[in-house]
Amino acid sequence: MDLSKRMFGIANKIRWLMIVLSLLTLQLFDKEKITAPHTYIPFFILIIYNISSYLHKGTSFKICYAESALDTFFITSLIFSTGGIESPFYLFYLLIIMFGACYYKVLPTFLLSFGISIIYLVASFLSGESIIPSHLMVRIPLFFATAGMCSFLVTETKIAEGELEDQRQKAKMLQPKIQAALCDINQEVDRLQELYDISIKIDGVSNEAEWLSYSLDYVVHYLCPDSAVVFLFNLSSGGLEAVATKGESVEFPSFRIGDGLIGQVAKEGESIVVGDTYIKTGPDYTFFQRQKIVSLIAVPLFLEGINGVLFCGWRVKKRFEEKDRMFMELVGKIISIRIKNERLDKEIMLLSICDKSTALFAYPFFEGKLKEEFARSMRLCRPLSLIILRTGKDLALDAQRLGLVINSQTRADDMVTYQNNTFFILALRTGEDKIKILANRIREEIEKKIGIKPIIGIACYPDSMAGSHTELIRKAYAALALAERKVERMVIASECGI
Repeated sequence: MDLSKRMFGIANKIRWLMIVLSLLTLQLFDKEKITAPHTYIPFFILIIYNISSYLHKGTSFKICYAESALDTFFITSLIFSTGGIESPFYLFYLLIIMFGACYYKVLPTFLLSFGISIIYLVASFLSGESIIPSHLMVRIPLFFATAGMCSFLVTETKIAEGELEDQRQKAKMLQPKIQAALCDINQEVDRLQELYDISIKIDGVSNEAEWLSYSLDYVVHYLCPDSAVVFLFNLSSGGLEAVATKGESVEFPSFRIGDGLIGQVAKEGESIVVGDTYIKTGPDYTFFQRQKIVSLIAVPLFLEGINGVLFCGWRVKKRFEEKDRMFMELVGKIISIRIKNERLDKEIMLLSICDKSTALFAYPFFEGKLKEEFARSMRLCRPLSLIILRTGKDLALDAQRLGLVINSQTRADDMVTYQNNTFFILALRTGEDKIKILANRIREEIEKKIGIKPIIGIACYPDSMAGSHTELIRKAYAALALAERKVERMVIASECGI
């Protein structure tokens, strides 16, 4: 709402206050100097106008001019009747100037101040009182100062009002974007709820086929594909085969790793999103074109060497969004984790990986991991070290304590096992220099906490030039034997150098 329009209601209320204050002030004046009829007639005129303006609210600038003229007439009458230049009612002129700054522009406001100054001088002259120059030197500049300051404040207020309106328009323009963002948030909440439901549902199901079917049910519910399939690697056939399907029946062949679109996803570990297979060329898309699958998403299942693929296909052209791919990848991760956990459970059931007496890895499991990590080190050309530790006495009573001490000095991904009074420590990604530091640290900790002086043999790959994990063990035993023969001056020996 414009500031000048707001001032009509404010002016009406302040005019009532001005009338009341004028009547109360008149009671303090010397009655002999006030001619009652001439003084109170302007009151009746102003009261009648104030009542009529309240009942009929106008916003025309003609009314502004009329109000300014009427208020000036009323205040001039009071000044003329109450002492002219000595009258305190000249202060009411400031209200007219303030309202004028809101109603008019800067120049008309100064013209109003100039006109009020002339009227004030004439009223003071006609009142018959002597004019004191000091009064004029203070009061006339006060009118113009009030006009200037009020015009400045009103201008700044209108500028601020314009800026506020601009911000309101910007907010109005942003409203559709905000609503779209809220819609996206609601969809994201639904997606997360679907993922949560999948996790909860499959957690209570032990049968693999059943929980895979539940997972595909949620995928179909959220993405509405015509066909959803889980492919897993089959060791006997050497290919990726469909183990769970939902939706329309599609005869999927067995895909070898790296062959076809499904095999390519399993090999490279990267998701593939295709909005229209018919604009694609090449044999990878021929199968889907024959099956009339127009759009598809395929994401890999990461199963540590035994790969799989989660696939969704549509028989219509579809425009995919980033959240569709992310949803599929998250479902794929849930399926991958569940399959990994099941396979790990089976491995735990088949192998007793923990020695009950020492709480360390059982030696058969340790040897299998050593073989696996040695092959990986050879393939990636990264270091691997093996420590063999003995104390030279029966460890039946202290084996568990020794195991705790050794474990406290190794890293989380290092492995420690115990067999025949001998400890084996496998340190991944550790070369000869670092393994000697680790061996010294273990020796010092055992001597400090248990009071036993251990004998240690070390073998490192690739420094030891071992060709297999068994050869690495043999070289570590050889270093241990060397340390035992020279125990008087040495407790740690390395196959690569003392």
